[in-house]
Amino acid sequence: MQETARNSNLRMLFALHGTFALTGVVHAVGGALLPSLASTFHLNDGQSGLLFLLYFGGTSIGALLCRGSYARCMTLGLLALIGGCVGVAVTGRMFLEPMFLVLGICVGVPMSAVSMFVGRNFAGHTAATLTFLNFSWSGGALLAPLLAAQLLTHHSYRAAYGLLAVAAAAAAVACGLLLRDEPEKETGGAGITSEAAPVAPQSMTMRNVRVIALFSFLAFLEVGIENTTGAWLATYALRSMSSGAAMAAAFSSLYWCGFLASRGLSSLLLLWLNAMRVLQVAVAMGLLAALLLAGFPALAGVAMLLLGVSLAPIFPLLLSTFFARAQRTADSRWVLAICGFGGSVLPWVTGWISARSGSLRMGLITVPAMLLVMACVLPVLGGPRRREVAGS
Repeated sequence: MQETARNSNLRMLFALHGTFALTGVVHAVGGALLPSLASTFHLNDGQSGLLFLLYFGGTSIGALLCRGSYARCMTLGLLALIGGCVGVAVTGRMFLEPMFLVLGICVGVPMSAVSMFVGRNFAGHTAATLTFLNFSWSGGALLAPLLAAQLLTHHSYRAAYGLLAVAAAAAAVACGLLLRDEPEKETGGAGITSEAAPVAPQSMTMRNVRVIALFSFLAFLEVGIENTTGAWLATYALRSMSSGAAMAAAFSSLYWCGFLASRGLSSLLLLWLNAMRVLQVAVAMGLLAALLLAGFPALAGVAMLLLGVSLAPIFPLLLSTFFARAQRTADSRWVLAICGFGGSVLPWVTGWISARSGSLRMGLITVPAMLLVMACVLPVLGGPRRREVAGS
C-alpha cells in the first residue's frame, strides 16, 4: 500500500515539475523575445510595456479561474496554452495586445494551479515541495533566454511560440493521466488539516482577511519586481552592450543562472537557517543588486547575476508562509491573483517611465524602489507561527 502511494506521489511530482518548468519557460521567454517582437512591429518602450501589462494581468485572471479540481485546472489550462502560443505566433499587429492577454490567462491557470495543488495535497511538506518545484520553474526560466538566443539566430519569436505550443500539448497529456486531487479541507491556520469542531467563523474570517491582505501586498511587490527584471533585462543588455538580439537574450540568462542556483541553495539553507532571516537578507541583497544594475551599466552582468541570486528564494518563502497561516488552500488564489496584478503593473510602469524619460535605466529604478518598500513591510510578518505536522 505504501509502495503504491509512493509511486503515485512520484508520478504526480513528475507531472507537476514538468508543468511548472514549462510555465517558467513561457513566463520568462517574453522578455528574451521582446527585441525580436519590438523590431517586427516597431514597438516603443511604452507599447512593449503595455504587452507586459496585458500578459501579466492575464495571469491574475488565470489565478482566479482556479477553482475546484486543481488537477483539472492544470490540464485545461495547458490545452488553452496551446492556442495562446499559436495565437501569438501567427497574429498581426492589430490583435497583438489581445493575444498577449489571452496568453497570460492561459499561463496563469496552470502556473497557479500547481502551487494550489501542492498546498492541498502535500500538507506538512508544503515549504519543501514548493521550494523544489520553484527550482524546476527557475530551470525553465533559465532555459527561456538560451532557447530564445538559439532560435533568434536564424528565426524570429514565432518559432519559439510554435515550439512552446508543442510542449504544452505534451504537458497537458501528462497532467491528464497522472494527477488526481484530494478533497479540500479546512486548516487550522497553521498548515494542519483539521476536521475537529468548528471555530468561531467571524473571528477566523477577519483574521484570514488580514493574512490575505498582508501576503497579497508583499507578493504584489515581489512578483512585480521579478517580472520587471525578467521582462526588461534583455532589452537593457541590448542597449547597454550595443549587441544583437540573440546576444542580448543570452546575456540576460546570467540573471536566471543566479536565480536557479539560489533556488537550489536556499532549499538546503532552509534546513538550518531561520526562514524569516533568509527572507530579510534576500531582500537587502536584492536592493543592493538592483541599485548596482541601474547605477552602473558597465557592471550589468554582475548585477544581473546577484539580482537573480537575491530574488529567487523570496516568493516560495512568502507563499509557503501563507499556506502555514491561511485558513484554506483555496484562499491562495487571491494572493496569486493580486501578485499577478503587481506583475503586470510594474513592468508597464517601467516601460512608461523609460518612454517618457528616454532612458531604460530610469525605468529600472522601480526595482530598487519596490524592494525598499518590501524591506520596510517585512517586519510586520513577525516571527514564524507554523506548527509542523507530526512526522513531516
